[in-house]
Amino acid sequence: MDTRERARGAILGALVGDAAAMGLHWVYDTDEARRRGGAAPEFLPPGQYHARRHAGDFTHYGDHAMVVLESLAETGRLDLDDYKRRMLARFGDRAYDGYLDKATKWLVATRTGADDDQAGCFAKLAPILAVHLDDPERDARLEAAIRVTHDNDLAVECGLAAAAAIRAAILGANPHGAVAAAVERGGEGGRLARMALDAGKDHLAFARKTGQACPVGRSLPLALHAALSGPDYAAAVRGTILAGGDSAGRLLVAGAIRGATDGVPDAWLARLRDRARIEGLLGPILAR
Repeated sequence: MDTRERARGAILGALVGDAAAMGLHWVYDTDEARRRGGAAPEFLPPGQYHARRHAGDFTHYGDHAMVVLESLAETGRLDLDDYKRRMLARFGDRAYDGYLDKATKWLVATRTGADDDQAGCFAKLAPILAVHLDDPERDARLEAAIRVTHDNDLAVECGLAAAAAIRAAILGANPHGAVAAAVERGGEGGRLARMALDAGKDHLAFARKTGQACPVGRSLPLALHAALSGPDYAAAVRGTILAGGDSAGRLLVAGAIRGATDGVPDAWLARLRDRARIEGLLGPILAR
């Protein structure tokens, strides 16, 4: 795959991963996840947090990523004002039928980013990287975009570490090399990424060690470990879902990395209810 194909894979990998996880999202009991999901836990009917959705729909994370895609397709670059305006229009609409997380509620209520360090900050990474992959101001742009919703230093630190891994995968690194790129950033994000490299191969055991919750101090190392797990995209996504908790949030990173390195199976793409709209947005973004 060339760089454009890998960028496409990163965006689709994150979106498909989010939709695949929706049915078992925030199921923390791994025995229950295994009982309900079996060997193919992807694209199940929604649970209590996404009750008004259907199999193949996104969680609120995927909705957020779609807002970013729409903005980038329209403006051709990261335009913070346009991005924020679209976030307020999408999530401030009383007809919105998805979950509203803490950061999004705060943004809608105050028009400012929340002091929140949860995994929703990862939703924007793959789309922005596809447009600003070689931009010398890339990290500054990413930080500014993260702070639109998550005005929190740890969210920024971990978001930039996750972005380093996704970018490395788009540029041709294998999963191990992608995670190593996050480690090389140093700082707290690098330390958390190092945990993924140093862990054993048992993803479920690592999930029990880190915890499966939304804060980035837990979700970043577990997401990067997921990217290292399994022989292909499908296996990495399934392992993430069966590890429980905020699986959809972690797949914004793990799905992007493995989508870039392995591609997303056509059969999984076909299960996205919004596939036609996504493909329409990817065209102008990847043509630049």
